[in-house]
Amino acid sequence: MENFSELNLREEVKRAVAQLGFETPTPVQAQTIPAILDSDRDLIALARTGTGKTAGFGLPVVDGIDTDVDAVQALILCPTRELCLQIARDLTEFARFRDGVNVVAVYGGASAGDQIRAIRGGAKIVVGTPGRTLDLINRKKLVVDQLKRVVLDEADEMLNMGFQEELNGILDATPKEKQTLLFSATMPKEARKISTDYMNDPQEISVDHTEAGNSNITHIYYKVKGSHRFSLLKLLVELDPDMYAVIFCRTRREVDGVAEDLRFAGHAADALHGDMSQAQRDDVMKRFRKGRIKLLVATDVAARGLDVSDLTHVINYNLPDAPEVYVHRSGRTGRAGKEGTAVSIVTGRELRKIRDIERYGKLEFSEAPIPSQEEVYKQRALRFVDSVKTAEMTDKKLMAQLPEIVSGLSELERDDLIQQFVAFSLADFSKQVGSSKPVEAGKDKPEKEKRERRGNVSYTRLCMSAGRRQGYTVPQVIGMLNKNVPGRKIDLGKIDLQNNLTFIDVDSTEAGRVVASMSGVQDRGNDVALRIYDGGAPVGNDDGPREKRPRNKYKTFSGGNPGNFKKKKHRKG
Repeated sequence: MENFSELNLREEVKRAVAQLGFETPTPVQAQTIPAILDSDRDLIALARTGTGKTAGFGLPVVDGIDTDVDAVQALILCPTRELCLQIARDLTEFARFRDGVNVVAVYGGASAGDQIRAIRGGAKIVVGTPGRTLDLINRKKLVVDQLKRVVLDEADEMLNMGFQEELNGILDATPKEKQTLLFSATMPKEARKISTDYMNDPQEISVDHTEAGNSNITHIYYKVKGSHRFSLLKLLVELDPDMYAVIFCRTRREVDGVAEDLRFAGHAADALHGDMSQAQRDDVMKRFRKGRIKLLVATDVAARGLDVSDLTHVINYNLPDAPEVYVHRSGRTGRAGKEGTAVSIVTGRELRKIRDIERYGKLEFSEAPIPSQEEVYKQRALRFVDSVKTAEMTDKKLMAQLPEIVSGLSELERDDLIQQFVAFSLADFSKQVGSSKPVEAGKDKPEKEKRERRGNVSYTRLCMSAGRRQGYTVPQVIGMLNKNVPGRKIDLGKIDLQNNLTFIDVDSTEAGRVVASMSGVQDRGNDVALRIYDGGAPVGNDDGPREKRPRNKYKTFSGGNPGNFKKKKHRKG
């Protein structure tokens, strides 16, 4: 299919598509739109962020609304407020020539009363986050008995965020006779269970990695020492004054720190993460879309729904643990036929992640040389010269003072005048960049050295109140720690997975930092309750003192999850 005009859409919808500048459907759109329009069969579409999924389900949803029926006819569920608002905006644009097709967004953190009034005002399509949507259904403020279509967008992410019960509650409330459309980047067992329980003989469409990959994106990485990440980031930003980028960090604390340091270095940067109020997040997103902020430092979850077609770069300040997350991130640049660059800052030991991403995404990275401070100084000096040469005097009051200015500087020779002029104009730049330590390339430590260092480490055992039954594997435990513990990587020893517990040996000098960082953390819907394990009750548990039990005997751990979990037998491996 080469053109949207070939699709079996209403003329009003085709007209909206043409005005929006859409010409050739993406592979996802070319497969999903006819499948949804030409059949009432349920659909599972596996495709990544940035492949045009919203239009893939949004155009058929808008097309299928019966304006003579005064009821909500389509419900679209998504994981975050930002994505909810983005989808609602897109569908409103698709429906611009369809009178009476009203789209309402419902989400937490905003007035439920306003959203209820908007639904009563004639909503035909509701886009919502799971929590607020189920709340309105239970309160009978959102009536779903005449739904014709339900869309689960980014189903894997909703499940990762712990919305399983909400999704079940919503789907249980909807009519059996409807079309259910599930869009997801991956198909975890929880998503497969939803398809089994709530979908009827679904057709499955999968856009493979080659089709989903964006050939407009250049993938590069810089290998540095872990402590030099920010110094390199600052050099990269200085070298490209037109950079318009999202910078991904692991933790909220790191997001705030990087954004603050970029602002101190004179750059238009701000942070976006889940600890901010909705009003703060809305303000940041508004300024970023308008270009007042050029560098948005964000966590993955906060950046869900971010759709800015002009992004020049996506920068991985830290690589994600899962290759598919990298593809989600990088897909935010190189859109609308434009060129984009995905930059990753890695240490030597993280090169294996680069290779994993290459295999998964069928893409190729190239290693870029680390820029020097001298190169950054040269580029800034040349830009300064160009800006001086093209500057115009437009202020008449200032122009009237020129004779006095010239007279005041007349005692300086030409070269001295230029030197003073440069020293004054670039003083802040010199202070910001010149104070940074030189960036050193990361090096792989020889295996022998690694083994010797590990042999001298003293370990402290921690206990986590989740294990195999909660779906954990050893790599997932490591990934959870890397994600939530800021700063340098932790030296880990043995990780012993039990049914409902996990024992983790960590460098004793880091044990306190790890426990503090994991305090209150929820992962995969679990309160992980990581504590120092002393052979009986975990140290720091709030249940009061307990009788000291002999080591290496039967253990009991209480805390985190309700009830006591007994470790009946110590097993190695």
